[in-house]
Amino acid sequence: MPLSSLLGFAGVALVVVLAPGPDTFLALRYALNRPRNGVAAALGMMVSIMGWAILAGVGVAALLLKYPAIHQGIAIVGGAYLLYLGLGSLIKAQFLARSTAATARTTTRNIALTEAKFTLAQSLRAGALSAALNPKLGLLFLALMPPFIPAGSPMLGSALILGGIFAAMGFSYMMILVAIAARAMAWFKSPTVGIWLERVSSGALAIMGAAVLIGAFI
Repeated sequence: MPLSSLLGFAGVALVVVLAPGPDTFLALRYALNRPRNGVAAALGMMVSIMGWAILAGVGVAALLLKYPAIHQGIAIVGGAYLLYLGLGSLIKAQFLARSTAATARTTTRNIALTEAKFTLAQSLRAGALSAALNPKLGLLFLALMPPFIPAGSPMLGSALILGGIFAAMGFSYMMILVAIAARAMAWFKSPTVGIWLERVSSGALAIMGAAVLIGAFI
């Protein structure tokens, strides 16, 4: 592929990667639970990103243009999933806040939020589902990627190259977020700070999920 195509797509990918979105909040949420869970969630996202790239390479974009209901369906499922994650976490944060207020001031109470651990498999699955059901990523790969593939180039091979560029950039950015979260863990273990952080990140996921659902029907 010509360098101009690679640089052009990398510029678009950088804007998408740096724009705050559900994947960003999801990675932070799992990283604050345990840094390695944040890494697992990011890896799950990269797996789905490569899946989107493969779909673009085999020509699924043309199928979505012919059957827009498929894209709408993906948006509805993705929005519902984000809403489920956000509301579920908000309920958990509210329960932990009440539990903390009702218990004595002990060391166990101070780490109550962070001790509700996710497994690596749960983190990986959540990241993969979040990216797989993210209509923004679908739009990027299925609509914006093909123009960067020169005529005559193998579609699948070129899509995998561009997808690999996006995945590398996205994973690098997520690792920066995980590193920041890891360094700030001592502060976040404060019960008050931890619960409010859980509320903010979960509320953001819920709002984004609702926005995706509304957008799917407009």
